[in-house]
Amino acid sequence: MTKKVNSKKSTLDKKSKILYSAAVIVILIPLLLLGYIYLSTKENAGVPTVGNRFSDELDPAITDGQLDQVRETLKYDQAQFVEVNLKSATLRITIDLADNANNDQVTSVLEDAYDKVTKILPEDTYFTNKEGVKMYDLEISAYNFIPEDDNTNGWVYKSKLKNAANEKSHVDVLSSPKNEEVSDTIEKDQSKIK
Repeated sequence: MTKKVNSKKSTLDKKSKILYSAAVIVILIPLLLLGYIYLSTKENAGVPTVGNRFSDELDPAITDGQLDQVRETLKYDQAQFVEVNLKSATLRITIDLADNANNDQVTSVLEDAYDKVTKILPEDTYFTNKEGVKMYDLEISAYNFIPEDDNTNGWVYKSKLKNAANEKSHVDVLSSPKNEEVSDTIEKDQSKIK
């Protein structure tokens, strides 16, 4: 009788040891994977990712000399400030005109600036994608003043954009709503909240 009990006990001990071992393995595998991910992430923290997302793109490239030439040609009597920068494949030009400049003056400066830039940097060469090669985007903004509070009387802000993927440029008037009804509804709702 003791042999039967002992054999049952030893069989149960073997089964339970196998079960415990399997359970430990099942639990340890995900924990070890998570530990590895955690340690490798912690090890690489603070290290910048180095690369160039524009490799084999932007050919021909816009040079610093061309940017200087653009800066020199975009001098206007009524402009208080002209900023030209090239970041992340977008040539962005911002022209701050005199506060008393009207809609026609802002439009005239915007179109003139676009013409001057595309004479130095031809649209087809620099601002239109070619087969398999992505090119630059062009954004020229001109405005008369930045409104304070809710007073937008006389404010004119326009942007002329030429995305490399688009065939033609277009002008956005940021100082007036595209949909007057929606704008009026929003203004009424906001005035109720105040």
